[in-house]
Amino acid sequence: MEKKKLSLTAKITICLVLGVLAGLGLQNHADFAVNYIKPFGTIYLNLIKMIVVPVVLLSIIQGIISLQDVKKVGTIGAQTVIFYLCTTALAVTIGLVFANLLQVGAGYTLPAEALTYEATAAPSFMSTFVNIFPSNAITPLANATMLQVIVIAIFFGFGIILAGDKGKLAADVVESFAEVAFKIMDMIIQLSAIGVFALICPVVAENGPAVLLPLLKVILVAYSGYIVHMVLVYSASVRCFAGMSPLTFFKHMSQPMIFAFSSASSVGVLPFNLDATEKMGVRKEIASFVLPLGATINMAGAAVTITVMAMAAAHTM
Repeated sequence: MEKKKLSLTAKITICLVLGVLAGLGLQNHADFAVNYIKPFGTIYLNLIKMIVVPVVLLSIIQGIISLQDVKKVGTIGAQTVIFYLCTTALAVTIGLVFANLLQVGAGYTLPAEALTYEATAAPSFMSTFVNIFPSNAITPLANATMLQVIVIAIFFGFGIILAGDKGKLAADVVESFAEVAFKIMDMIIQLSAIGVFALICPVVAENGPAVLLPLLKVILVAYSGYIVHMVLVYSASVRCFAGMSPLTFFKHMSQPMIFAFSSASSVGVLPFNLDATEKMGVRKEIASFVLPLGATINMAGAAVTITVMAMAAAHTM
């Protein structure tokens, strides 16, 4: 009988646990974890970052070409942005409710030196809006400025559609390069378990439970907010909009969630998201357009975190 191979999700989970245990064991030798284990995690993240920009650029262009209708792309884009704004607003609300009900940060006094901070003026809305549109097509790709990369992809996708038959060669080139990028992405994904181990081990070795204990309440409140947002908002969304069982959804999304937890990279988890949504039956052209956009602007977890941290700081004043 053939031996059943472990799934990538199982391998990542096992290496995550092993990384935590190894980190705890290396607390007295944190330098070893940082100098000899962390570099492998850095290499893995560098490889992910290397391929993410081509994947985002080519997948969005490919998705727009597949839709074959500029108006349809505009409609889907508007609906996507509205949905992301709503989920982010709900995340902020959940963070505020939890932080206020549990009085996170109350009774904790910050040292005087921690209170010394000079705030800088926030950029205006129009300045932020203008900065989304790049002045050239090379710098955003080199600097991985994802919003500008998305704008470049949208314009090139529209251009290929509007060019008609003359744009067919460009469409074929995009299709070919996208396939190559996805194959490279698949090779890098196979290293995920090693990458997760190398990323989590030095973090635990350097910090350990002793550093986390003073902030344990803040951490627990933030994670409670994540879980509530995930269970309530996303479960309701997949049930109402997709008619899918939330259990089925979370089963397919377990691998992206585990990697996101261990790497703390929204953009880096994009390859896992694309693969998981394809297995759930999402049309490739929709996923190729919506997911890269979400990896850039749909920061519900960050919204909960920032809200809880802000309320914790307010309660310590």
